[in-house]
Amino acid sequence: MNEQRTQAYVNLIEQLLACAEGEEPNILQANQELIDSDFLLEMEN
Repeated sequence: MNEQRTQAYVNLIEQLLACAEGEEPNILQANQELIDSDFLLEMEN
């Protein structure tokens, strides 16, 4: 996994943590290309 992809995962996680309640599905849908097994591993860390 490269640094650029890792940063994209971190940015997505930060967006999810900061969003208004109920906005999570919209954010995830807008960032579908980032949702993969590496994203899940990053969330565990």
